[in-house]
Amino acid sequence: MIVSIVLTLDRHDAGMNSAPGERLHNLLMALADAALELATDGVAAADPCDGPAYVLAYGSGMARRALRVEALASAVLRHGGMSWDAMAGRREVTRQSLHRRLSARSDREAEAAQRYAGLHSSDFYERLERLESMIARLNEDFDEELAHAPAIWEARRKTPGWWWRAEEEDE
Repeated sequence: MIVSIVLTLDRHDAGMNSAPGERLHNLLMALADAALELATDGVAAADPCDGPAYVLAYGSGMARRALRVEALASAVLRHGGMSWDAMAGRREVTRQSLHRRLSARSDREAEAAQRYAGLHSSDFYERLERLESMIARLNEDFDEELAHAPAIWEARRKTPGWWWRAEEEDE
């Protein structure tokens, strides 16, 4: 009985008792926030001079963020009525393998989307603003940076330990 009460309270705290429309709204906001976070990584990685170092430093985090986007997308699809069979068919994998890989993570992300709905919303708009700025800078400077990048990388290749100095400059 005590366990049942605790689980009920946890579900209530996580917003699992909210209206279906509100749950889906919160899931969609969490997905949008996570997708923008991943997009920000992608734009940083596109920098011809510093992108490869960014990927080296943050690549594992980028992979985790991609998995989070996938889990949130599957949660939205599930809340939208799509079956595991239908999702698996689109991915050309078995339902069992997709369910095994995504089910628990999708459920955790769905609960977190409800619990942190306000945070996802505020983060979304901050990330959108940052992403717009990053894209504008990349769009403005990309051709010039790309033209200079081979010479920069060649100079780095000829400078022993350049990566240590670049790391110290970042700190």
